[in-house]
Amino acid sequence: MGHLLVVKGDPVRGTDRHHVQGLGPNPAPPPPTAPYTGTGDYAYRGSVTEALSTFVTIGGQPVALVTSRSGLDPGEDAPGGGHAGPAGGDFVPGPGTVAVTPIPATLQITDTPLGTGVPNSAAGSALLTVGGVRVLLDGDAVDTCDGLGTPAGSTVAAHGQDFVTCSG
Repeated sequence: MGHLLVVKGDPVRGTDRHHVQGLGPNPAPPPPTAPYTGTGDYAYRGSVTEALSTFVTIGGQPVALVTSRSGLDPGEDAPGGGHAGPAGGDFVPGPGTVAVTPIPATLQITDTPLGTGVPNSAAGSALLTVGGVRVLLDGDAVDTCDGLGTPAGSTVAAHGQDFVTCSG
């Protein structure tokens, strides 16, 4: 069975890791809080939006290639969004951090740029190309946020079309 081809707007979902800073409980008060720096895992909710084929479309939507990019969905990196400082989890303190646990409401992601995803080097069809560039397929891995890796990984899902497939 073949894999559906990915088109503009198809969702990218997963988890990535970021550097964070904020405050945590001070183990030797006063003061009651101390600086916290470390890393945390964040949900990635984005869509394929950039560097799509200008030559091939499916159902009126440009086809995604291994050179395409994703971006976070609107509001995901805003306060209250899933990709904002307080929304993280699995925090690991950095070397020399006095506070060993963070106070989530104080956290900010310090990595930039934030939100861009690029197809993993193993992504794309081995058989189908557009202008010599591999076409992105349903389930392909996406490296998100150009950060510290993707602990749970992110993948793209073909939702924008359901009739064009490729067997590899």
